[in-house]
Amino acid sequence: MTSIHAYYDGHGYVTQDAVAIKPNQRVIITFLDDYVPTRNKRSLPEIKTYMKGGSRSVPAGMSTVDYVRQLREE
Repeated sequence: MTSIHAYYDGHGYVTQDAVAIKPNQRVIITFLDDYVPTRNKRSLPEIKTYMKGGSRSVPAGMSTVDYVRQLREE
């Protein structure tokens, strides 16, 4: 038996750990009382503006490491 972390995204279950599941394999699902933080999706115009390089990659006054951590959290 294996235990993994996952969350429900409103449509299906998204595993947070790598897992190999075989067709018709039985599972046990436990619903917890805590929630995964929601992510704000970027709009296509925001992404295109960023891709054009109209702004700095890393905001002024922020280290690259801190910026990458912030992106991962979002």
